[in-house]
Amino acid sequence: MDTSTVSLMRVHNRTLTLRQLLHRLRADVSLAAIERCREDLALECWAEALGLAADAAGLQELLVRFRRAHGLFTAEHTVAWLQARDMTLDELAAMLKPQALRAALASRLVTAEEIRLHFLECSHLFDRAEISVIATAEYGIAQELLFRMEEGADFHALARSYSSDAASAKSGGYVGLIGRGELDPEAAAAVFHASAGDVVGPFERRREYMLYLVEALYPAELDGKTEADIRERIFRDKLEAYGRTLEIDEIVQSAGKEQTP
Repeated sequence: MDTSTVSLMRVHNRTLTLRQLLHRLRADVSLAAIERCREDLALECWAEALGLAADAAGLQELLVRFRRAHGLFTAEHTVAWLQARDMTLDELAAMLKPQALRAALASRLVTAEEIRLHFLECSHLFDRAEISVIATAEYGIAQELLFRMEEGADFHALARSYSSDAASAKSGGYVGLIGRGELDPEAAAAVFHASAGDVVGPFERRREYMLYLVEALYPAELDGKTEADIRERIFRDKLEAYGRTLEIDEIVQSAGKEQTP
């Protein structure tokens, strides 16, 4: 069977063939997820409709990142990897092309004014706090540690001795920068309304009791990273809306003749 003639999915005027799906599976299973395949075809349709092409430099960067992620540090390694998957470099580039188109579409379709307004409406979502944490299995222990800190005990020393959070205990409970969404709502409200140096808690989380030391607070700023995050949020919504306008068929078609699955 010629896998290049068997179509598994059609989005508007774009199709995904069995050969392409097999390449995706062999390259990286995440690329073969149905949602990812639909999105990539929709991106190609949208870019074509708007006359947008993938940026050559952007596509090259995607290829470089893919090779690094898969340990393909030399041309020889890359050639051997492709041959083992019955794939050419052009086919790999075509697989990654929709993500380059995504960047071009986002740049065209999301305006600076949309980003500014979104930031004004949702700036709190981009606040960051630098924290340290102590986790204990019992509320009473957490409360006792809080009393000891009120009497002058050092948070970081107590974290090294008592915290059950193995990832941070050795560093005195230090976690680093987090956003509101990385904490439960009650803890997030307390942390982001505290001042640097405050200890808040205990809060229950996954059957443990958490104390948080607020090392520093960083109110949201519309810097490069935040702008990129907002652009992605807005574009994701636009892409979902565009996708709902497209005719999507999951089919099996061989040698130009459609068959019922």
